[in-house]
Amino acid sequence: MRTPASRHAAPLALALLLAGAAAGCAPGNYYRETQAQLDSLLTTQADLVRRVDRLDRKLEETRGGVSSTRASTETNLAKLSERLDVVVSQLERNQERMQDFGLKIDTVRQRMNTADSVRVAQGMAPRDTSGILDPEQAYQAAYSDYAAGRYKLAGEAFREFLRHYPNTEVSDNAQYWIGESLYAQGDFPSAIIEFRAVVDNYPKGDKVPAALLKIGIANARLNNTAEAKKSFDQVIRKYPRSPEAALAKERLAQLR
Repeated sequence: MRTPASRHAAPLALALLLAGAAAGCAPGNYYRETQAQLDSLLTTQADLVRRVDRLDRKLEETRGGVSSTRASTETNLAKLSERLDVVVSQLERNQERMQDFGLKIDTVRQRMNTADSVRVAQGMAPRDTSGILDPEQAYQAAYSDYAAGRYKLAGEAFREFLRHYPNTEVSDNAQYWIGESLYAQGDFPSAIIEFRAVVDNYPKGDKVPAALLKIGIANARLNNTAEAKKSFDQVIRKYPRSPEAALAKERLAQLR
């Protein structure tokens, strides 16, 4: 492979040959002028050779950097793909579980409706069914609506759950999902009110950091920057080790 210097060797040799021929038949002044021009050409040529060498080195370095970046990118993509596969697998399992819960709940509802139909046919009033579903079944029924994207139904179901079961271990979760159902429908002001209810009604619940974070995010969507910052600061200050605190820091940095 020819190096940058070897590519310019031929023109240099030709110039030296012509200079030697001129020296044999030209007067001294002509020789000196020609020699001076040749020296200038040699100097310029040497500078060009050095510049070409530098450019070649930069090109090789750039190629090496591109290859390294490409390899790093491919590695990162592979890792992300693996993580995505895991998340998709978990999502599929959750969907299967929710379908199972949905089938169980539908079965209970069908039995209730059948029993009521029989009672009506016999001239009896439908019985009070408010206590038929236990808290877990009622909660999972509401959550299955949310997971399926039926946000309005989910919000109503979670409200019904809280009407019957206001003080269970998952009551704060139900209140939180009411806020999420409204947020998913784009009703940010109402969502803020419901998220605030999580903080006010269940101050020791594990959904408080998430509710504060979503209050900040909803305010940011409404361009209430000052309120958004206040909520993010509250998450970071009160729950510094929580995952929500890390997300609040990211959101806060975007607002500054």
